[in-house]
Amino acid sequence: MTTKAQATTRWIASIAAVITISGCAVSPEPIGIIDVQEQAKKDVETLGTGQSVLEGELTPEVAVARALLYNRERHVRSMQAALRSNQLDAANFDMLPSLTARAGYTTRSEFSATESVPFIDDEPVRNDGPANYSIAQEKERYTYGVDFTWSVLDFGLSYVRAKQKADAYLIAKEEERKAVQNLAQEVRGAYWKSVSADRLLEKVGPLMTEVDDALERSRQIGRERLSDPLNSYSYQRSLLDVKRSLSSLRAELVGAKERLASLMGLPPATRIELPSYENDELDEPQLKLDLATMERTALLLRPEILTSHYRERISRNDVRAALLQMFPDLSFSASYQYDDNEFLRFNDWASAGASISYDLLNIFQVGANRDAAKTSVEIAQEQRLAASLAVLTQVHLAALEFKASESKLETAKNYLDVSRGISDLVTRQASSGSVGELQAIKERLNALVAELRRDLAYAQIQNAFARIFSSIGLDPYPMAAGDTPEELALGLANRRAAWEEGQIAVVVRPIAEQEPVLRADSPGAQPSFQFSEDTFALAGNVDYQVMSAQSSALPAWLQFDPATRTFTAGPGAPAQPVTVMVKAENDQGIYALDRFVLRPNQG
Repeated sequence: MTTKAQATTRWIASIAAVITISGCAVSPEPIGIIDVQEQAKKDVETLGTGQSVLEGELTPEVAVARALLYNRERHVRSMQAALRSNQLDAANFDMLPSLTARAGYTTRSEFSATESVPFIDDEPVRNDGPANYSIAQEKERYTYGVDFTWSVLDFGLSYVRAKQKADAYLIAKEEERKAVQNLAQEVRGAYWKSVSADRLLEKVGPLMTEVDDALERSRQIGRERLSDPLNSYSYQRSLLDVKRSLSSLRAELVGAKERLASLMGLPPATRIELPSYENDELDEPQLKLDLATMERTALLLRPEILTSHYRERISRNDVRAALLQMFPDLSFSASYQYDDNEFLRFNDWASAGASISYDLLNIFQVGANRDAAKTSVEIAQEQRLAASLAVLTQVHLAALEFKASESKLETAKNYLDVSRGISDLVTRQASSGSVGELQAIKERLNALVAELRRDLAYAQIQNAFARIFSSIGLDPYPMAAGDTPEELALGLANRRAAWEEGQIAVVVRPIAEQEPVLRADSPGAQPSFQFSEDTFALAGNVDYQVMSAQSSALPAWLQFDPATRTFTAGPGAPAQPVTVMVKAENDQGIYALDRFVLRPNQG
């Protein structure tokens, strides 16, 4: 190449480098305020749509149902679980072999001409005559091909990673369950606080006006010097104490409805109509407490416990991945190629092969990787034990809190009755002049505060009731509850009623998975089926009751022995299946239900 050509080449390369670098440079681009404003308008419109209009008085079940359906943070949890599912789908494709299709076009300015010279005494020998060049490739070529490769080691590692992705998805689902449980509990607290605010704020305003009028009259008397200044100031201080108490009361209640609307996924300005509850209308939750069964249920169902199990499985798969990396990699390949170079004898051809390789440095790091993975398993086990202890503690604390809230509510209701009686009596006496105006105002304030305390105590027992079932991991609604607020609210009410009846035990081994078939153990014996003793997670003495699918007695040909948990078919039993419901109940009234199909032996 001449000096001029070399200079031209360098100049072109420099220009291309400058253009490439300048084209790849990125500068910060702040979002314009106009763009933010437009998006804000769209967001506000979106927040106001997507759910039906509130009609009539809002019940606690409907409030929880709307929150579970429309709460934005709840949707985020659900979408995170969906993202994990998509990542699992993508991880499954990593286990597939590599199949690559390619096509290309190549051109060059000159032929790829080469010269062959003799090689004598380890040196090339050039002759003095003209060079004899040859070519084996055209200036322009089209090529295409398909390559198949499969690595046994990559497949094994991808399989382990896919299982970890599956566990990560299950962790996301458990986190979603926990978010649902927390949301339902939070909505109940906000609902009952809103009920208190809806009623009491209407009473705070008139009482505050009465206090302001009394203050103005006292100040006017002080300015006209119609009473002792010390008595006047003392009276005004008492009134100001009352006003401060009213302001604190108002501050505690203001914003309750807005908070409830936000939890239900509604704009804060949404109008919410709530019912008014009096003492005799408060339906106190009833609960059967059996700590032993509650502990068993919690260790089986709490999202934190299940999450710790999945994390331990992920750590164990890290150990498997570390062990897999100790093995050599066995790879298989196959391909089909085409090249339109006219100098080739064969323009298309196929090839196949296999190879084995091993990184010798793995010998030195495999031990460290394996030890690190084993340590992560031990950490996961300790985390599971710590989570189990925390869960058991929460179960006991939730039970103690519920008992304390029962006593607190009873005291608050009695205190409210006494305060209202005193307030009515003093108000009548103030009308007749027997007591002063300040005393009447104070007693009305005391009655108002007592009413708030009663409402807060009722909200507390509702929260304590919900916390009991959250502490043992029970979901607030069945999976097939429905897609509308009304259907979901009905499911919530039914689930709550079942909890109050004592249905909090867990079916550990569903009878349907125990091959429920009536079989004869020996010739001439009656066909029978016995379900396992560890079918239900129930503490204490367990009694079993059975019924058909229609909640009626078993057919006459089928007998059940609760002592041995055995079904026996009598003579003349029909050769058709029967759906059976089993209720396992302990001496504390705690029970679990399991439904299965009992089939005759078909041979």
